[in-house]
Formats: sequence, structure tokens, C-alpha cells
Amino acid sequence: MNQPRLLGLATSTPPRELARAEWLTIARRLSPARVDARVLERLADRSGIDARACACLAPPYGGSFYPSDDGSGGPTTAARMELWWSGVRDMGERASRAALEHAGCGAASITHVVTASCTGFRAPGLEMHLIEALGVPPSVRRTNIGFQGCHAAVNALAVARAIVVSEPSARVLVCCAEVSTAHFHYSDRLDQLIANTLFADGCAACVVGASADASKPAVVDTHARLFPATAGEMGWLVGDHGFEMMLGARVPELLEREVGSWVDGALAGHGLARGHIGGWAIHPGGPRVIDAVISSLALPAEAGHHSREVLRRHGNMSSATLLFIVRDLMEARVPRPWAGMAFGPGLAGELLLLN
Repeated sequence: MNQPRLLGLATSTPPRELARAEWLTIARRLSPARVDARVLERLADRSGIDARACACLAPPYGGSFYPSDDGSGGPTTAARMELWWSGVRDMGERASRAALEHAGCGAASITHVVTASCTGFRAPGLEMHLIEALGVPPSVRRTNIGFQGCHAAVNALAVARAIVVSEPSARVLVCCAEVSTAHFHYSDRLDQLIANTLFADGCAACVVGASADASKPAVVDTHARLFPATAGEMGWLVGDHGFEMMLGARVPELLEREVGSWVDGALAGHGLARGHIGGWAIHPGGPRVIDAVISSLALPAEAGHHSREVLRRHGNMSSATLLFIVRDLMEARVPRPWAGMAFGPGLAGELLLLN
């Protein structure tokens, strides 16, 4: 039976990778002198991250983003947008070419391009660069999912699925590209020190199209949930010196309280229960987020394995991260169905069901 499926999926990261020890050296330079180095070490130790890629230290993206000591807040937002632009063009093109190859289709077959990023803006944007660089037909339809945070890959796949359902001949290229390190904070606020510790750069691209090939994961559905009275718990604002992340300490607690009933209701609509899910892709907002979701769903600890591994190897790459986990589920041949979920400002959750 023809269904919207992930025909191909690929990922990319900047060539410069930071091990934890190297990150701590940078973190001390980013942080005001009044921040105790032991605090930074504890945050790094608790992050669950061994390595992550960083565009601001990698040619050809640009020079170091280390701050001056004048309290200015570091590079301007305009300078940070140039770094974002260099990074998403390179990563987006590499991941998209690889996704097309994995799907076994040429760029000339792409009818729609859907891009997602919350770490930068530009017009013409990433979708235009991909169209020209890859040789996608100029008649292609374009959609950008902007500023929605870590769950934007689910929003992008929801758009791609809807397109394919309405136009079975469509082939949709989805590209989620993030340069989170363009927004390193130069602050002693604990939530911003945590954001510096967790976030990283990466890109994931996939091709969605109608197919009867059951070896390809079907994009069955997506489900959204705004958790009540949580708008102040997570924010992502444009400042004069980059985008400013606000992370509330109650986020894991709120997720543990809310996720179980939401996921149960979404699965029940498809005749499924938690025990039917073969693989879980839990966006690793941090180790405590994974723990909270597993606790809320009463899952065994190994349900978070692939999420923790992506966090360990790559850090939190915002919207791209969920597709890194899906890639690992594919490569490990984990039995389907799979449930993926991610959370962002709102506080909002998005769930992806693949079968």
C-alpha cells in the first residue's frame, strides 16, 4: 500500500568536533570570571555529552567566537547570523545530497522543499540555496518552518506528509539545519550556562514520498500538545547579541506529569499502546528530559538508549536531533512502530509515529 514514507535520510555536522575537556576550556573563556570553574565542570559532567560539533571553530564558517572581556555580550546578532548562514548552507547541502542518494532519486524529482531552523533567519534562505546547489527544478514549492525550536522536525514532517497525502506523486525534501553555537551566551545565569553546555550544531535531511516499500518507515501521523500554564518555562528570544534561551528548572517535572497521558491518547487513536512501540526517539533536551519521559511512560531504561547515544556523541542539535535518533533506529534495524517526540517553547510537545 502506498503511504508517505521516509525514502532516504542522512545527517551532517561541522568538521570541528569538541571533546568535553576542550569544551571546558572554551566554557571558561566564554563565562564571566565570577563563574566558578567547578560549576562548569559539574554541568559538563552531568550533560551526558562526550563530544559535539561546533561551527564557529570550523573553517570555512569563520573565526573563533571567543568573547572580549569588556562585558559587551560578544558578537552582534548580525555577526552570528553570518555564522549561521555559512553553517546551514554547508551542512544542508551535504545532508540533502546524501539523503537524495539514499532515497535513490535525483534532485530533478523533488517537487517540494521544506526547511526548518530556529537558530537563524535569512531571505532568500536555506531552501533557495538548496534548490540552486542541488539542481532542484525552479517550479518547486517552498515552505520554511521557522523558530519553532527542538520539535520543528516533527512540524516539517507533518507538512511533508500532508503534501504527499494530497499529491501522491510529490517528492518532498525536508532539511533541518541548526547552528546553535552561534548563540553562545556570555552570562552567569545558570540556564544560559546550561544552554552553552548542551547545544551543538548539526543537520538532518530526508526525502518523503508515497511508496509501497515496507522497508521504508511510513510517516503515519503527528500529534501536538500545548501543556497548560507553561509558557514561562521555556523561551527563545532575539537579543542584540544573539538569540537568548530561557530554560525553566521545572521542565522535566512538567514533562513527567504530562507526557504519559498525551502519548497514550495519541497512540490509542491508532489502536496502539506503549507496549506496541518497538523504538523510542526521545529528543534529548538533556539527560533529565529523557529520564522524565521514560518515567512518565513507565518505560524500561533501555528505551532511552538511542536518545542518550545521540546526546553523548553529538549534543543537542535542536530540530535536527530527532532525525539523528531516527537514523540510528533505522541503522540498528529496531522493529517498528517507532514513536518520536520533542519539546520546545510553549511548553509544547510534538509526537511522530513511524511504522
